[in-house]
Amino acid sequence: MSLPTETSPKHCANKGFHLKSLRLNKKLLYTLIPTLLLVLLLLYFIRHPSKPQFYLQSTTISNLSLSSPLLLLLNSTVQATLLSKNPNKNFGVYYDDVRAYAIYKGQQITGDCFLPSFYQEHEELNVLSASMFGTGMPVAASVGFELGRDQVAGRFVLSVRVDGLLRWRVGGWTSGKYRFDVDCLAVVGLRQGVMGSVQGSSACSTNV
Repeated sequence: MSLPTETSPKHCANKGFHLKSLRLNKKLLYTLIPTLLLVLLLLYFIRHPSKPQFYLQSTTISNLSLSSPLLLLLNSTVQATLLSKNPNKNFGVYYDDVRAYAIYKGQQITGDCFLPSFYQEHEELNVLSASMFGTGMPVAASVGFELGRDQVAGRFVLSVRVDGLLRWRVGGWTSGKYRFDVDCLAVVGLRQGVMGSVQGSSACSTNV
C-alpha cells in the first residue's frame, strides 16, 4: 500500500519561482531575437554598401607634344569633367585625398591634380572638374612612336584615373577609410589643333 505524498509549502514556492523564471526567460528571448536580427541586418548593410559610380562627361587635351625627341619628355594639358554618384539609399560617403591624373599607353603623362574633400549625401550626384598638366614628363621610346602614329590618325585613347580614400556614414556611425580607384576610358579626336572627346556620359570602372 502506497503512502500519500504531501507537497511542502517550500516545494510549491520553488515551483512557482521556476514558472516565473521560465516566463521571464521567454520574454527576454522574444526581445533579444528581434534586436539580434536588427543588429545582424545593420552589420550586413554596413559591410555591403554599393560602391560609388563615376561617369566621364568630357575630356579635352591640348599642348600634347614631345619637348625633346631625344630625351622623350612629353608635355600635355588634360581637362576632364566627371560625374560622381552615390547609389546608396542609406549611406553617405566622405571623400578624402582625391587626386586625378592621365595615363597614355600605360604611362602617366600628367602630374597629380588634387581635388577638394567632399561629402556625398544619399543618392546624390556631384560634378568633378580636373585640370591636369604635364611638363617634361619622361616617357618610354614606344610612347613617342605611338604618339606620332596617333597624331597622324587623329585619334587618341587615354585613361583618366581618380583615386583617394572614402568613408561610409550611416546614422551617427562613420566607417574607417577605404581606398577607391576609378578608371575612365576616353577616346579623343583631333579638331582644329585641339583634341576633345565627344560630350556624353561614359561609365568608369570603380574598385573599393
